[in-house]
Amino acid sequence: MSNRVIDPGVSIKTYDILNCDVRTRKSRSSNIVSALTTSQSIPQTVITDEYVKKSEVPPYDIHQREAKRQRQVERSKTKGKNWYNMPAPEITEEKKNDLIAIQMRGGLYADKFFKKGSDTKGLPKYFQTGTIVDSPADFYRRIPKKDRKKTILEELYNDTKVKKFSKKRYSEIKENNRRRFSALKNMKRLKNKKK
Repeated sequence: MSNRVIDPGVSIKTYDILNCDVRTRKSRSSNIVSALTTSQSIPQTVITDEYVKKSEVPPYDIHQREAKRQRQVERSKTKGKNWYNMPAPEITEEKKNDLIAIQMRGGLYADKFFKKGSDTKGLPKYFQTGTIVDSPADFYRRIPKKDRKKTILEELYNDTKVKKFSKKRYSEIKENNRRRFSALKNMKRLKNKKK
């Protein structure tokens, strides 16, 4: 049997890490830290300067409750693997207004009916927005570039059908309110006249 030696790849003599006296009052980790900081930097290592400056090595194992909490946080960041891990995007003011406009789409068009979905309770947490890319086959049915807007709300604001319908609906509501108010006023006048 021959003596076999495994080469660790690090020369101990050059780094002075194990030459420190263990029997002294200082802890071994502080000796290693002081040896690493005083000696030259170790080339091509995974250990960074921030790791060396720590007084203790972080624990490898974590408690079950902490692990469960971390898994829960990770799980809540995406919709799940059935939805191809769709991330929850940041809700800006523009996206919030677009989502509200999509939810209220039933009141925008007179000739269309939109089924109420499950998103009526509030704004969805997971959603994606995209841009429609025109194909050359739909050249004559496409939206001209001057009519394209940045958000859905801006497109609805500039749509003539929506403007016409909303103006008509607004005048109907005003007329109903005016009739109701005048009827109430008339009822109060008659009631006061009887007394």
